[in-house]
Amino acid sequence: MKKGIVLFAHNNRQIDYVKMSIISAKLAKKNLGVPVSLITDPSTVEWMKESNIFEVASTVFENIIITQRPDDENTRVIFDGTAKISSPFKNANRNSVWDLTPYDRTLLLDTDYFVLGNSLNEYWDVDSDILIAESYNDIFGQERTGYLDKHVSETGVKMLWATTVMFTKNENTKLFFNLVEHIRQNYKQFADLFRFNSSIYRNDIAFSVARHIMYGFETDKDYSLPPVLSVTDKDYLYDIDNNGNLIFLVSPKLDGTYCAAKINNNDIHIMNKQSISRNTDKLMELA
Repeated sequence: MKKGIVLFAHNNRQIDYVKMSIISAKLAKKNLGVPVSLITDPSTVEWMKESNIFEVASTVFENIIITQRPDDENTRVIFDGTAKISSPFKNANRNSVWDLTPYDRTLLLDTDYFVLGNSLNEYWDVDSDILIAESYNDIFGQERTGYLDKHVSETGVKMLWATTVMFTKNENTKLFFNLVEHIRQNYKQFADLFRFNSSIYRNDIAFSVARHIMYGFETDKDYSLPPVLSVTDKDYLYDIDNNGNLIFLVSPKLDGTYCAAKINNNDIHIMNKQSISRNTDKLMELA
């Protein structure tokens, strides 16, 4: 069985997802020892060539798979600590990974998820068709998380985190990803049914609802990858020291006051994209 990692990257004017994907891919290859493929779109590839990073990307990724940019466009406010901007983003085609992956067993990662250890290697041979991160762990602690970080809405359906998803390509998972697409196409109707906010399409919610339906509307622990350790976009990646420690400035109350936190050898989801960009060179050195 051929196994590998897949990342999606669709650039916009505010965020360079390709550069993030190169860092993420290099770290994943180093620490998990498996190939990585990129799924992107023609305009992003054109930018890669104009920016002279296409050749670099070609050495990092086993495959660069070109598909059409999703028609859907979400716009959200993204933070860089206390600063904020409105940014469009396109990520509504994640379910197409079943058709596009070149691997029999695929680990799907967000581009802002950085593999700094090898714990995910324990799941390649787990006897489960699809595994999704079971929860969100905040770097500061659960006091910064709320009910809607754990459930899709007040109805109590458990929130899974599509930041990390592992699946075997077979008919069962094809049904799952088809269901995710059906939920995406009928997002408002499912929002009315499951009482979640439909203003922005979220893969986390679509994947959670699809898994809930496929398991007969019951919770089953078999779908679990480890919790996603995360740093909010109101926190900063401040520096990376000579020992490979990631130094964060974390706002305990998300109010612009900070304390320091250090991460080493733990996979980490960094939501502050601008702070990733400011530390690109040092992150590259880790890989």
